[in-house]
Amino acid sequence: MGSLGVKSARPAKKAMLTSAKSKAHEAFKNGNYYLAARIYKEQWHLILVMQPCFQIGAYAGFASGDAKNALNDAQACSMMRPGWPKASYREGTALMLLKDYEKACGAFLDGLKLEPRNVEMEDGLRQALESLKIYRSSPGQD
Repeated sequence: MGSLGVKSARPAKKAMLTSAKSKAHEAFKNGNYYLAARIYKEQWHLILVMQPCFQIGAYAGFASGDAKNALNDAQACSMMRPGWPKASYREGTALMLLKDYEKACGAFLDGLKLEPRNVEMEDGLRQALESLKIYRSSPGQD
């Protein structure tokens, strides 16, 4: 009976995680990086259950607001699993939180080379380019 309960709960958890990830993506797309991190933090227990172990570190960094650790973990994911577009996406997202828009553009471009029609990656690149343009046009920037 216990295993039936676990199996029946898994689709509900997956649906909740999918919804949270969608909301976090929308927040990120709209430039609200801290809301995206907060959503991940609130859904942390589901992420731990549903995501493979090597992906957890990047989520932990975002959830705790520690973009430097999220960046390190995303880069580690890239090394452990070369050719995985999601690692590039997470690297770009961490770089956006660190306001390193130029490197974020590079990370999203790397991801698009791996998965050319990835809408999340395209949105991330678009946001990074817009942020870079604003940053470069602000007073005191070269």
